[in-house]
Amino acid sequence: MKLEIVAKNYRVTDRLEQILTNKTRRLDKYFPDASTPCKILLTDLGRQCKMEISINYHGTYIRSEVVGDTMYYNIDACLPKLERQLVKHREKLNRSYKMPERTGDYEFVSDVEVTPLTIAKTKRFEIGRMSAIEAAENLELVDHDFYLFVNEQTGAVEAVYRRKDGTIGLLQPYTE
Repeated sequence: MKLEIVAKNYRVTDRLEQILTNKTRRLDKYFPDASTPCKILLTDLGRQCKMEISINYHGTYIRSEVVGDTMYYNIDACLPKLERQLVKHREKLNRSYKMPERTGDYEFVSDVEVTPLTIAKTKRFEIGRMSAIEAAENLELVDHDFYLFVNEQTGAVEAVYRRKDGTIGLLQPYTE
């Protein structure tokens, strides 16, 4: 993998960079291409540190985020999360596309147990036409994490959501 380490309000030491490089090498077994980009974002939040690792592999984003006391602890928490996601993604591809197992130098070994996803509940509801500001106000009223609506200007289904920092975000999906 091709590592890109980005720091916000944080100084990356040579030791930390070396540890990140060594520990992320264990993910190389999931990617046959050596040029797969892996972006690591390190942020200082005052008393805590945040680490985000994101990998873009053929249009699929695999991402893990951890907030902890030190970056060294975050490495040990973030990489297993990312590996579990990679295992789930690979098993999903094998199930849905019935792809033959890869032959050659790559061997899939994992001690991570994956439970299949199930849909616990289905809910139907009517969505109304409104502006994004009105949808944000309704989000406050219903006290949920997100609110779906039809944008009255574009006619597209959009969503407003509550971000971790307390602000409101707007999702505008599209197809190419």
